[in-house]
Amino acid sequence: MNDTLSLILQVFRQAWVAITVVMVTIAILAMISHILRTLSASVIGAQFWVYESLASIGTVLVVIGIAFLGIPPIVSAVSTSIPNSPGCGPIAELGFFASGLIAAIVSLRMLIAFFRTIGGAALGGTAQISQAMIEASEALFGMLLAGVVIPLVGMFIGVCN
Repeated sequence: MNDTLSLILQVFRQAWVAITVVMVTIAILAMISHILRTLSASVIGAQFWVYESLASIGTVLVVIGIAFLGIPPIVSAVSTSIPNSPGCGPIAELGFFASGLIAAIVSLRMLIAFFRTIGGAALGGTAQISQAMIEASEALFGMLLAGVVIPLVGMFIGVCN
């Protein structure tokens, strides 16, 4: 089961790298787009567009910072805080497999949530960080719940003490 988990985690790591490269490229394009929008709005005297574009540039920078400096430590902290299975046989292996798989899925889901926010900013809209934060917190909460369920089921069935 450890070989299967390592193979799946390797696939998720490759997906993380691919999404990261695309996300950085789109973030650069979003900032260039909003810089050009700021310059053109300042030329015609539309101060509201200037403020909106500057706020979007700042939001893109904050989202990139949270995505690359915040997601890996948060996922590693939450994945280590998930209790291991109570300790016998296949239930322990299943708990280990599930916690590793859930941590990988949560990290990808959080990165994709931030990716959508930056994609919206790149298309010329305002970057709304609140939706990305809501999806990230949902993913972490789901990870914690799933990590607690497997040991409880093992205790309930009576397989492990």
